[in-house]
Amino acid sequence: MTNRDHVLSMFDSLSEDDQAFMVRLLEAKIRSNTSPLAYVEEMMSYRYVGQEDDAYVYTMEVRPEISNRYGMLHGGILSTFIDTCMGGTCFRVNGTDVRTVTLDLHVRFLKEAKNGTLTCKTSIQKNGRTVTVLESSVYDDQGKIIGSATGSFFKMSK
Repeated sequence: MTNRDHVLSMFDSLSEDDQAFMVRLLEAKIRSNTSPLAYVEEMMSYRYVGQEDDAYVYTMEVRPEISNRYGMLHGGILSTFIDTCMGGTCFRVNGTDVRTVTLDLHVRFLKEAKNGTLTCKTSIQKNGRTVTVLESSVYDDQGKIIGSATGSFFKMSK
């Protein structure tokens, strides 16, 4: 059996929802050649949805594929979501000429998330010459906070 046949056999055994998710992941993997975060963002169903006052708002979907052995969203995925939201906020505020990388990220896990849509609200606390400091809060579908974080990002010139 070739790799292609094996993949098609596995694909056929999935539900329609899971097949659609796998197609999105495959498309994102191909896009990652030109957009490095495409695969990670698609894995989380990550989306920028706009601004609320001084906060930049992002969403992600909790799926079984990114949950831990207890059926809760994996803490590393929540951290990745927050880090990606903070990085995205730096990009939106500082523009494409300034590259930023994470200096530190302190995440607090406050409540489990087992399903649904999470919303991250990220705001800039300080946008200095070389460092941007941000704060994020993540909420579940019921508006309950499930995690929060502070992070510092270093600005690098191109």
